[in-house]
Amino acid sequence: MAAPRWAPPGPRPGGSGDAPRAAPGRRPGWAVRIAVLGLLAVAVVAGEAWWSAREPTVEVVAHFPAAGAGDVPSTARVDVVLSHPVADQVDQLRLVLRDRGGRDVPAAVHVDPARRAAELEPVEALAPGEYTAVVAVPGVLDPVEWTFTVPARDVPTRGPGGPILLVLDPDDRYDDFLAEILRAEGYPSFTTVELPDLEASALAEHQVALVSGDPGPRASAALGRWVAGGGDAVLFTPGGDLARLAGLGPGTSAVRHGALEVDSGLGAGDQPVGVPLRLHARASGEVASDDVEVVGRVGSVPGVTVREVGPAGGTVAAFTFDLARSVVLTRQGNPAWVGEERDGIAPIRSNDLFYGARQDDPRPDWVDLDSVEVPHAYELMRVLSTLLARVTASTRPLPRWWYFPDDAEAVLVVAADDHATESGTADFFERMLAGDSAGCDVARWECARATSWLYPESGMTAERADRLSRQGFDLGAHVTTHCQNWSRKSLDLAFTDGLRRFRERFPGLPAQRGSRLHCIVWSDPVTQPRIGRAHGVRFDMNYYYWPREWVRGREGFMTGSGMPMRFSDLDGGLIDVYQQETHLVDEVFADGAEAVRGLVSRARGPEGYYGAFGTHLDFTDDFGDQLLAVGRELDVPLVSADQMLDWVDGRNASTVEDVAWDEAGMRFSVRADERTAGMLRGMLPVRALGGELTSIRRAGRPAQHEVRVVKGVAYAVFDATPGRYRASWSS
Repeated sequence: MAAPRWAPPGPRPGGSGDAPRAAPGRRPGWAVRIAVLGLLAVAVVAGEAWWSAREPTVEVVAHFPAAGAGDVPSTARVDVVLSHPVADQVDQLRLVLRDRGGRDVPAAVHVDPARRAAELEPVEALAPGEYTAVVAVPGVLDPVEWTFTVPARDVPTRGPGGPILLVLDPDDRYDDFLAEILRAEGYPSFTTVELPDLEASALAEHQVALVSGDPGPRASAALGRWVAGGGDAVLFTPGGDLARLAGLGPGTSAVRHGALEVDSGLGAGDQPVGVPLRLHARASGEVASDDVEVVGRVGSVPGVTVREVGPAGGTVAAFTFDLARSVVLTRQGNPAWVGEERDGIAPIRSNDLFYGARQDDPRPDWVDLDSVEVPHAYELMRVLSTLLARVTASTRPLPRWWYFPDDAEAVLVVAADDHATESGTADFFERMLAGDSAGCDVARWECARATSWLYPESGMTAERADRLSRQGFDLGAHVTTHCQNWSRKSLDLAFTDGLRRFRERFPGLPAQRGSRLHCIVWSDPVTQPRIGRAHGVRFDMNYYYWPREWVRGREGFMTGSGMPMRFSDLDGGLIDVYQQETHLVDEVFADGAEAVRGLVSRARGPEGYYGAFGTHLDFTDDFGDQLLAVGRELDVPLVSADQMLDWVDGRNASTVEDVAWDEAGMRFSVRADERTAGMLRGMLPVRALGGELTSIRRAGRPAQHEVRVVKGVAYAVFDATPGRYRASWSS
């Protein structure tokens, strides 16, 4: 047996065997070695204890708002996620927000139970300006700071200026939505004033006025003189002197919740839509004088009228019902059904605002499912844009934008909800990548892309998520209330928890801007967009065309629209969050190819039901692959929610400026927002100023155009490249 390693050594090599020996029991060499080894052992044990007790290096791995963000809502909170818990130092964690003057913003700070994240909640809404956030934990985390900006801009009802004057009634809680209708219809260049502020000087600076309500005798007289001198006006529910200007007078009783039938005279010989358009507003029941052309009726009473006024070519068009109210309620559902479980399938969802046949309270559906293929709200908006083209054609034709990039008439907004699959999102995205054509440009919508909202427990890795994001895909948290109806507080907590856990798992991804809540829980029409906006969400896909037994395979428009538009807050004003319906739900259209073909064919066909069609898939079937196959077969752009948001924001921010007319034509300038990526298309009426369009020139050079007929109106469509333009018409 070998001697143990700790055995005392024998005589040193070369030592004398006659050297004196130590006294019995006293071995100084051995004792020293034992002592040293003992000290080393104690040091090792102490070192291990120290290492295990030492706080790990703490870093900020994610925060909201992002550094340099310039579009932060005034309701935002500051949220910070750390790499490790700071349990023992939590009382020393410091999170502050300072304004540009270096003053601390009064706020409450909440630390999550795991001691790994903190939220700063300002006492009041943030004023416009630049802010600096600072987080630190003494001895553990050195101060980390970053800046962001709350923009100093008008509310969304305020236009940037331009040839259109929008006059809103401050007492009408739906009127602000007229601004959103103008933008969606491609008329972003308008100036907004309120009814009491309408003056002759404001009219003189504009070419067409949209007026809601009755501004009183003085302003009505000024408007009458302006129209007689060649101005054009569109009136909504006019009363008093304005009703008389429109040629309307007291008549039969009002019609409530009727349907608008549009006559052929509105669309230059072509009917804009083949079915009556359901209204969620009262038509006043007025009668029209003999010099008024009735181009739309609600039952037996006038709904939309046109009247020529004076020899200078002025025209007055009128809606006898509240157009904005009808469009808002068609899109957002019946406010009387808020909080009701109507379809019998808990929890309360957005479709409950449209579902009539509740067993104990049967009512007509809020949407006409027998004509659900018709976008009722959208077609009502198109009546307005067609009227604008008609009333301005003889004196002041107006430029406008086409709806989607380039010449697209239909778009698929592809969005998945990943309920913790191992690789559903990654595999689907990789199949998209595999189908990319060589050299396709993501920014120009040439490559198929999509969104996936994931549970943090999904099998996606942070490294793969970062790579897919760089390749143009959109990833975010699938926020959940665990299919429970929510209160304002519980929904806010759900967003805080869901987004924070997602940032912990995927700290390198851009800030999330889109959302669809798990189970589509929708306890009321406006709380979710308001809370989502505070957390950075601006694109909402919770209006969900479902359930299967109600839909019965009929693809179409539950909200009456295929256009992403901001929510009305139903009490005056707009919420800066876009409502995008989810039209194509995999649970309803499991064999989705024909449903997609139906929507696309009606967008490209004579109906002209253009739209961005939202989708849902959750990797439980091949619905996503069907969308890919049909999209490629029909050459339809497939885009993410984030791409769609950028497009709508960019299109709305692009303007027509410096507009001026003469006898032969008009001059104008185009300012195209960079988010339109060179894909913005302009439109000018072919027939105007008593003749036909002969040329469009930019910077003195010919600008190519094609002719497209939209609801009976022929438009010249051209690339809206920034610059100065001249358009000419001749008889």
